[in-house]
Amino acid sequence: MQEQSGITRRGFLTGAAGMGALAALGLSGCAKPKGNADRAADKAAAAASGADASSDWLGSAPEIADSDIKDTKTVDILVVGAGMSGIMAGATLADLGANFMIVDKGGEPAASHFDIGAIHSRWQKEQGIDFDEGRWLNEWARYASFKNDQSVARTWVENSGATVEWIVDTYKSMGINADATVDVENGGDGKAGGTNYFIPPECHHVINAGESDPQKQRIKHVEQMTAFIESKGGQVTYSTELVKLLRDGDGPVTGAILKNSDGYLKVNTNKGVILAAGGYAANPAMLKARDPETVKCVTSLNYNQNNDGTGIKAAAWVGAKLDPVGATMVFDRGVVAPGVNAGYTDEEKGTWATNGQFNLGSQPFLSVDRHGERICNESANYDARCFAAASHPGGVWCQVFDVNAPADVQRFRTQGCSAMTWQSQLKNKTVDEAYDEKYISKGLMMKADTLDELADKLGFTGDDKTQFLETVENYNKLYDSGVDSQFGKEGYRLSAIRQAPFYGAWYGGSLLTTIDGVRVNKNWQVIDEDCNPIEGLFAVGTNSGSYYAGNYPVYLVGNCLGRQVTSGRYAARYLAGDIKNA
Repeated sequence: MQEQSGITRRGFLTGAAGMGALAALGLSGCAKPKGNADRAADKAAAAASGADASSDWLGSAPEIADSDIKDTKTVDILVVGAGMSGIMAGATLADLGANFMIVDKGGEPAASHFDIGAIHSRWQKEQGIDFDEGRWLNEWARYASFKNDQSVARTWVENSGATVEWIVDTYKSMGINADATVDVENGGDGKAGGTNYFIPPECHHVINAGESDPQKQRIKHVEQMTAFIESKGGQVTYSTELVKLLRDGDGPVTGAILKNSDGYLKVNTNKGVILAAGGYAANPAMLKARDPETVKCVTSLNYNQNNDGTGIKAAAWVGAKLDPVGATMVFDRGVVAPGVNAGYTDEEKGTWATNGQFNLGSQPFLSVDRHGERICNESANYDARCFAAASHPGGVWCQVFDVNAPADVQRFRTQGCSAMTWQSQLKNKTVDEAYDEKYISKGLMMKADTLDELADKLGFTGDDKTQFLETVENYNKLYDSGVDSQFGKEGYRLSAIRQAPFYGAWYGGSLLTTIDGVRVNKNWQVIDEDCNPIEGLFAVGTNSGSYYAGNYPVYLVGNCLGRQVTSGRYAARYLAGDIKNA
């Protein structure tokens, strides 16, 4: 995950708050039809509200009188959302010459992500890179305890490589010297977390090969695909939000009610609606209800503040089935000052004690809780320490190391975007050279000449300080032995904490996005409580579900963006008739 750009990717959110109840939506099995859309929506509402009606994050679809409609339009296909998945859907429809409309709640193009997971692309084939599809599918499902849908992942497997090729070829048609490189260095059967993880080389960096500056090589996908849509005579309409979908009983979805500065707009669709309105990270009540452990350990936001669950709620109102298990993308990089706890600083406004992401947090250094106790194996998925910390005081942890950290991270050789620490940030630099200006001088990283002094600066007192010093001593013994007999971390990812100066920093999780949503079938058609497709309704990207459960499979590098672009393009092709029903 590269550093993001754009105003909607960072900043504080606003929104209504409320104590959330666990919303275990869509628990019924796939049986023959036995109910209608109204009944399904009632079930979703009941599950969302739980025992306390005041905690209802779902609510009911608003009633909009015909007299309040200021304008009416008719198109074949409506795309709601112009983020990564929606913009790929819109660009695909423009490329196919479809009659469509694409709208977005934001006032300008959303920030772009850059690393795209894909399988069987021409760049992989040129390098002789390939791996067993069955192994990928089962590794992906194992992360989610098989609570996802392998048929949906199969569609990704069969289409992701071609999607990246189409993206690059589209840029080339626009005069951009585009190309893609495959992150081979982070691929393979690398060890992590004390065990073997399957780490396939699936991450593609789509770049402008004509630029020598690595920062300028990044192609801003949303902006460029917006330009492509415009070159085909289309447009992205901003500052336009979804209010509700239109569906009569058990019939097809026939359009939507939108709202802009002029008031309500009714859009009728001849073929259908593609929901690409993102997840719900910016909805405090919904996040607390569906992902309570995430709230307990997060200190930093890094999500689009327009992702308030609107698309998911709109689908539920017309009878869509939702994932039974919430899932979030949380990275162990939400640095905070000593004494700051995880959780909302203002739940009503949805604010966190955010200091942004500090990439060093993902390195497997010793991590302890408020009592000075080691919390877990530090060499695991990015969310591992976050969720482990959720059951410890304050939901935070402290990362501790010494002056030899630059050499340590070269030995750790972590995968994914945490590799930036050893590849560039601490490469041929001291800790002070790399981090003094942004972190040490600002009181976010503590530096001391003795461990006793470091403990004081980190906020440890009394018995907690004694325990902290004992934990460091015991950890040094583990390093000497070369075996983590406590939690089973790989021996080469142990490190000594003996040579001054000593360093420490407190962290919580950095929330990037929610990744559960509306259940879909293999064609990304939204399904109802009986697992039947709702005609005319598709959900893609983080608006959709069926793909993850509980966590993000971080060692399938770039897979979230891979899902977004592949699902957006696939749904558009399917709805436009470019893909026949398999």
